[in-house]
Amino acid sequence: MADRDELPLADYDQTSLSDIRHRIRSLEEPQLQQLFDHETEHGNRIPVLEILHARLKELHNGAEPSGGDPSKAPGVTPTPRG
Repeated sequence: MADRDELPLADYDQTSLSDIRHRIRSLEEPQLQQLFDHETEHGNRIPVLEILHARLKELHNGAEPSGGDPSKAPGVTPTPRG
């Protein structure tokens, strides 16, 4: 299980559902699986799990990550780290 600091999306646990939907588009399948596993073990938010599962299915069926930096997706406000 990855530590929160090792997740592929910074501030994942505080990210809104709509931001997650946009930010995961650039992730590879192993990164999405990491988020899915983390969500299952921690928040277990059904709407988030549904979004992650749907995207995993898209990638499994041949979709490609969109590229770009997931932290710069629409609606994302960077959170200072410190």
